[in-house]
Amino acid sequence: MSEPLQAPPQPLALPAPLPRRAAVPRALLVRATVPGLLRLAAIEWAWMGACWLAMALWPWVAPLAVPVIAGRLHALGVILHDAVHLSVRRKGWGLRLLEVLAGYPVASTWESMRYHHLRHHRDAGLPSDPYRRRPLHGWRLWRAWLLLVGVIPFWVLRGPVGLLAWVVPPLRVPYARLFLQAAPAEGLADSEEVRDCARAESGQVLFHLGVLALAWRWPEAVAWGYGLPLLVASGLNAHRLLAEHTGAEARGRTLEDVLAVTADHGLGWPGRLWLAPRNVGYHVVHHLHPQVSLEHLPRLRAWYVARFPTYYPPPRRP
Repeated sequence: MSEPLQAPPQPLALPAPLPRRAAVPRALLVRATVPGLLRLAAIEWAWMGACWLAMALWPWVAPLAVPVIAGRLHALGVILHDAVHLSVRRKGWGLRLLEVLAGYPVASTWESMRYHHLRHHRDAGLPSDPYRRRPLHGWRLWRAWLLLVGVIPFWVLRGPVGLLAWVVPPLRVPYARLFLQAAPAEGLADSEEVRDCARAESGQVLFHLGVLALAWRWPEAVAWGYGLPLLVASGLNAHRLLAEHTGAEARGRTLEDVLAVTADHGLGWPGRLWLAPRNVGYHVVHHLHPQVSLEHLPRLRAWYVARFPTYYPPPRRP
């Protein structure tokens, strides 16, 4: 008796190839606005103000307040980061106020962050990416973190160096290379963009001169209320930089490249409080759509996960 014929095995269904860019519904592409960012900055300042008041009334809470303030300083840097993606080329009064509230406390200006951050988005994972992590990829995590943990305190020095570079053109090349992460290029000393960055440092210098004056009068209060939290915030920033970029090398600027060189992280409550505040941990979709407001990234990520479940990378922990 002959055996029944068996159907030939069916080939496994392969996932559809990734398009160069996804056709995202326009309702998900909500852009940030200056009033919206000012509202977020005011919330962070309210939290810090509550911590400072508690420290004044009950000095014993200072060690508990430091990580809270550090997380809010980290969030202010994230809010300024959202502002550099706005479709504006010059600062109006609203953006200047936002720079005072969200930029100066973390030793940054809108112009300086815009200089290196927009180049990072344009060339993410390419050799020209100023944030390219590949040189650190073979290091132990603690060594890479120690290298990056002093970034924000180092930025405090950028202010006076930038002011000198504004009036002394030969200093603009080392200023741009060291503090703006500029690539070697001809004409840095004559670059209008570098000159604008240097001139904008005046506000940061005035802010930190004010901090020094307060520290002269109330050294312990400023140390616990700003100095130590700023150091902790710098460490949180270093963790974020290492977590949100991979060691992969991009070959272009396609959807596949972005999925390979970026990573989501800190999507739980530790991220919301400290490691990736204001949804900055939704980093893959932020790179895909950098002008979308940070407040709307969770919905956008959910769309991409549902649309490209095979390709969208899982989030890192924590």
